[in-house]
Amino acid sequence: MCKKLLSISLLLLAATFHLYAQQRTPAEIPFTLTGQGHIMIKASVNGIEGNFIFDTGAGLNLLTKKFADKVGSVKKTEGFYVGHRATGEAIETDIYLIDHLKLGTTDIAGQKTAVLDVNFPLDGLISLMPFKDIPLTIDYTNKKLVLGNIPKDGKTIPLQISADRDITLGISTYVKLNDRLPVQISLDSGAGNGIFRFNARYIQTLNIDTTNTTKRTIVSDFDTTKTNNSYTTTLDKISTLNGVSSASGVKGTFIEGLIYEGIGSINWLGNSITIDVPGKRMIVK
Repeated sequence: MCKKLLSISLLLLAATFHLYAQQRTPAEIPFTLTGQGHIMIKASVNGIEGNFIFDTGAGLNLLTKKFADKVGSVKKTEGFYVGHRATGEAIETDIYLIDHLKLGTTDIAGQKTAVLDVNFPLDGLISLMPFKDIPLTIDYTNKKLVLGNIPKDGKTIPLQISADRDITLGISTYVKLNDRLPVQISLDSGAGNGIFRFNARYIQTLNIDTTNTTKRTIVSDFDTTKTNNSYTTTLDKISTLNGVSSASGVKGTFIEGLIYEGIGSINWLGNSITIDVPGKRMIVK
């Protein structure tokens, strides 16, 4: 009898270990990188597969109305959210509920999303919200997202977390411009490659001659009566405050009315970038 109980215990232990190993195996999601540097992934919403951009700057998940209608089971709640574009324009959206968002083998329940009737070439945006408790690695070399794994090597960049009412989530870090001006930038994979935007107040601080910049008037997509001036120039250098990552000779656009100190692409930080929201850090290689 004792031997039989021992055998059963060993079988249960083996089964438990196998299940744990399965749960701990990092999920991998292949992605396509566009020429502009946007990360395109496949995900399923309540069992219906779609094509999305992974956008760390989106704050909130987004489905196009066309795709939401195709899914059919995305539920409208009584909640709403008022977000702001980078130049301060308010955008009000209803909140919908996704029962199951599946990314690779990872099924994340109870995700909130916006649904907008927009002419968008894909089915929407996947924000950082699904990964608020899950470490996420962007592997640019092998073109895949890896979920649930924190590398043992690499260098650390501290993050500041922006979270609002368990609806939106964003990440920022401090960088230095031209080895002299520290600014906090929102890290935005949805911007594509090599995009850096800063508040125009820093033009004077950096002694930028606006007559030697490319000036442009930006017209709002939502209200054509609203415009913002921008000035594009070449910056000698941008680097993380702790010196882990840097890039030289980058284009910087300084925008009047930008509500952030800065917004920047994420690709320049490394070939492999792990975002650990609970740990308030990035690990880069």
